[in-house]
Amino acid sequence: MTTTRTFEVRHVTVPPMLPHDEAGSGPAVILLHAGVADRSMWSETLPALAEAGYRAIAVDLPGFGDAAVQAGPQAPWNDVLQTMNELGIERAAIVGNSFGAAVALRVAVIAPARVSALMLVSTPMPGEPSEQLAAAWEAEEEAMERGDVEAAVEAVVEAWTDPGPVRERVAAMQRRAFELQLAAGDVEDAPDPVDEDPASLTRIDMPVLVAAGAGEMPDFLAAAETLARVVPGARSVLIGGARHLAPLEAPEAFHGLVTELLTLQ
Repeated sequence: MTTTRTFEVRHVTVPPMLPHDEAGSGPAVILLHAGVADRSMWSETLPALAEAGYRAIAVDLPGFGDAAVQAGPQAPWNDVLQTMNELGIERAAIVGNSFGAAVALRVAVIAPARVSALMLVSTPMPGEPSEQLAAAWEAEEEAMERGDVEAAVEAVVEAWTDPGPVRERVAAMQRRAFELQLAAGDVEDAPDPVDEDPASLTRIDMPVLVAAGAGEMPDFLAAAETLARVVPGARSVLIGGARHLAPLEAPEAFHGLVTELLTLQ
């Protein structure tokens, strides 16, 4: 008879740590959400990783979920490292989706000794946007300029999700993000370590899995190809049945890829 274990998910919102949920024990895995989501997108991933023998930690990056934007230049990669310090985590695998993948990549660049493995899902990269991506950004921006937050939320979910439960979850997460970001006003970005030293990608030395949904926008498919070519030893995969949010859209395939990567660290 198979016994299913239940893992408690612990919710923490005390600064200077980023707000986070945590489950399980063992080697640490940090989960970084997409820019149209927050840490709640990992609510199914946490217990799955805990069951597999890992300490899984999903954080809210500043401007999302429970993480208000703090004063000063924004460097979320430093916020992730500070949270690891506060949690007593010397080294962790880092899994990121979209904006979270961009942050994960920068953590690996500035603190490679702290990262045991890296999974990057639908990572944004510099370059001219495709017509599809430019149209998505334009629809969101125009709605925000009109002060119509609900129209902006609708533009986001229309661009990045298919109708169904995932769309409803993303709408709620994005609505909260707009609330926090509007309250913060104009913010300054810290210097980007990858922009300052593009060759840093060629010095990444850890197991790296680069993934994208098979139904992704061309920008992110091209980015996955670029990263797989530039980062030494990186493996690239397409996730069937997924677009931009593979952890939510194809959870079984995503979990299989994560656990496979973690055996290599």
